[in-house]
Amino acid sequence: MAEIQFRSEDFSLVRAPLNHQTGKLYESCTYALYPGMSLAQSEPELVVLLYDSLLQQTPDTAMFLYKGYGSDPLLNRKYQQRLLTRWRALGKPTVIIATPEDRKLFRGSLGEIPTVSLYDILLSFNVSGGCNRELYRLSEPEKYGFEEELKKLADMMGVVLSDDRKAPFLTSSMNVRNAMKKNGFEAVHILELIYGMGRSNQHLAHTHSENHDHDQAPQIRDTVMNEEERAAFDALFDESAKKQNLQELHDTLLSFFWGE
Repeated sequence: MAEIQFRSEDFSLVRAPLNHQTGKLYESCTYALYPGMSLAQSEPELVVLLYDSLLQQTPDTAMFLYKGYGSDPLLNRKYQQRLLTRWRALGKPTVIIATPEDRKLFRGSLGEIPTVSLYDILLSFNVSGGCNRELYRLSEPEKYGFEEELKKLADMMGVVLSDDRKAPFLTSSMNVRNAMKKNGFEAVHILELIYGMGRSNQHLAHTHSENHDHDQAPQIRDTVMNEEERAAFDALFDESAKKQNLQELHDTLLSFFWGE
């Protein structure tokens, strides 16, 4: 059985994609995208864009949006066992990890599940997201972060990584991005750059190419938020807004990818 879905578990969605040649779900999947709750709750649009691009490259990539029980999944046996059950039902795919927090989870208590870095996959796709000539400060969790992959992706976009204290932070951790913002620092998630989302991409003016001239000096942009951006910022820390984001993401995924 390639599909397991429990609406009672706070908008979890674990499902094999449609095989458009047969009109049925794939019985076994090569990959499964595990976007994690922090990304899903904060920037649900990124999850939709990311999953769509992964399907374009590997059509049998499953969606593994799973919100389990308890505040600490590492100590919650029920969460771990149900997650393993869902993974096995998908054909034991390699799980694509997008955040350092989820990398820590899978390496710690879910060691039987093979994983791969999302950013290694994006590098193999030669994804650049456009040309970017701004300064950023890299901020990755030391043990489980994706520092080397982010450096390569940044280089592909022409991003200059710097220690300049005025530069916004760049990270693969949505928790880090949100914490920085909450404390008054400007920060962006690497996927915001790649997929052209939010304030972090207002500067993207043209497509990156190998022959592009990068002689122009990198810039530090204005970080003053307008009214709309301030409202979006406030929603990052509102529990009802997070729940609404999960609901909308769950419904959008079903509608867009499965026609429900």
